Amino acid sequence: MNIITVIPLSRQKGLDRLSYFTAQDIPVGAIVSVPVRSKSVHALVIETKPAENLKSEIKSAPYEIRKLSKVRATTFFPASFVDACTTIAHFYATGLGSVIDALVSNVLLENSAKIPPPLPVQSDLWNGTGDGPKFAKKPDETYTVQGDTLDRMSTWRSLIRQEFARKRSIAIYVPAVEEARAIFNALQKGIEGYIFVLHGSLTEKKILETWKSIAETGHPVVVIATGSFSVLPRGDIDTVIIERENGRGWIGQKTPYLDMRYALETIARRQRQTVYLADSLLRTETLKRLDGHEIAEASPFKWRSISDARDMLVDMRRDKKQEAGSTEKGEDAGPVKFRVLSKELEDLIQMNRENSAHLFILAIRRGSSPITVCGDCEALVSCYQCSAPMVLHTSKESGRNFFMCHKCGERRSADESCKICNSWRLVPLGIGIDRVEEEIRAKFPDIDIFKIDADSTKTEKQVSDVLEKFNAKPGSILIGTEMALSHLGDSIDHVAVASLDSLFALPDFRIQEKVMYLLVRLRAIASRTFLVQTRRPEERAFEFGLKGNLSDFYRTTLAERKQFAYPPFSVLVKITLEGKKDQIAEGMAEIQKQVAPYEIDVFPAFTATVRGKSVIHGLIKVEAGRWPDAELIRKLRELPIGASIKVNPESLL
Repeated sequence: MNIITVIPLSRQKGLDRLSYFTAQDIPVGAIVSVPVRSKSVHALVIETKPAENLKSEIKSAPYEIRKLSKVRATTFFPASFVDACTTIAHFYATGLGSVIDALVSNVLLENSAKIPPPLPVQSDLWNGTGDGPKFAKKPDETYTVQGDTLDRMSTWRSLIRQEFARKRSIAIYVPAVEEARAIFNALQKGIEGYIFVLHGSLTEKKILETWKSIAETGHPVVVIATGSFSVLPRGDIDTVIIERENGRGWIGQKTPYLDMRYALETIARRQRQTVYLADSLLRTETLKRLDGHEIAEASPFKWRSISDARDMLVDMRRDKKQEAGSTEKGEDAGPVKFRVLSKELEDLIQMNRENSAHLFILAIRRGSSPITVCGDCEALVSCYQCSAPMVLHTSKESGRNFFMCHKCGERRSADESCKICNSWRLVPLGIGIDRVEEEIRAKFPDIDIFKIDADSTKTEKQVSDVLEKFNAKPGSILIGTEMALSHLGDSIDHVAVASLDSLFALPDFRIQEKVMYLLVRLRAIASRTFLVQTRRPEERAFEFGLKGNLSDFYRTTLAERKQFAYPPFSVLVKITLEGKKDQIAEGMAEIQKQVAPYEIDVFPAFTATVRGKSVIHGLIKVEAGRWPDAELIRKLRELPIGASIKVNPESLL
């Protein structure tokens, strides 16, 4: 009989090391299933000892040691992976089990006994022989590539040829499924059969088939994956590429809220793989690392995005006199209607039709209007379940308006009065994709309009069908939310932005960078015209974005971040409590005592959360060079289970 010690691969707080007895001989590193409370969870074996050597400890243990239920596999994870996850867990003030659970697909854990295991990397770096371009490649190094999508894909094709000549494989990680598909389509020509995609939207059968093919293919391969496939069944991967490094989707939405970019780079460098961080505009944090010579350029750096398109910034405020009595709220308040389409955009639509070209229009929000307020008391129309702002939509079937919460999915009729003052004067604010579509159809009824957003194109096939129809119809218009960007081709004649102004309403220190990133991506797609409508033309993202001036934008942003001690000059630790208002106020006061002498700035959340519970945040700023701070991490790990901890969160709201 043996006693094994395991770390549950679970995101539940309070689960650290557990012990079980079993008659089987189970090696350290094995994946097992263990009973935890009323559930069975996967666990990693970290120690095994004969029970006879532990008789006194067993008898004196304050708890009953339970029987092990099932062995999933023999040793599964390479030691280097577990070591890297230990480093990641320390950085995020969390447990090793929760980190592994976030970084490894549950499909792999469930089938670990019958699939090829992940392999430790056998590094064999470039020795200077052979044909083709010689990329910077040193073990345990990180490099940067900043350039438009076409340039980056060209770089990866050259790198793939070089690595294949060396009989080495490449892993490319992306933040979202759409990006994985787009990069697969861009790179697959000429290497069919040696390029694979892994992501959570695949069926279990497809994941297992692909995993097996990756392991058994004798030729070097390219694997394009999302972060839940942070280990792969190849020992010949020298190169890890983190693509769309500035994109959305890298930070997990569940505890331990890992930033997959940091995790993947940590794992790769522990395995002495070369890492490339790449995007059209790299994050300010990454560019600061480049400035400090912590990382290096892989190729000549692009500090200016080149485009032949004609840039147009349209100030929608200039029509204020003509919009007599109208307001930013988007509701008739006088004889002239608030304008959704500027004269310049209308002219562009007309020119697009006459020249049989193609036009893409970005609308950053779904629905007709992102928020609705009471015209009398200015109360926000919010969700009954989670208190998030309700978005106004129009039903295609009935033509009637309805409210929908994009956070929890609640829907209700828009025929309601203000819940605060009972007024019927509910005023829509902002410009959503449906409203843009309505305005275009009203003014140009004979133009074909296609749409890509989460409401109308829910599957990959639906998106593909829309794009096929759009490309086959010269003179047509495609309108889409941000999700459309990953699906667009290399070039579109005309690109326009209906409005990005609603983003500036968010009190987020990253907003300027997010807007700049969108503008750079859109500008790179436009071949003839790039038009942006705004009522905030003074924002610096517009000044730099329409000219592709990445260098000056970075310098300005960095100076502002330094002034307010935001990343990369600090590491932010956000502690969140939710519940009854008085209780969480008391709870946060107690946390302030527990983490002393570290100072916490306490502030309420931007909105309440599920079922109207109040939410309160506490923010600790730690000088970048002092993190991870072992003493603070110890204090954070001792906080109550109900306290949510996020290190360098995506948002402070």
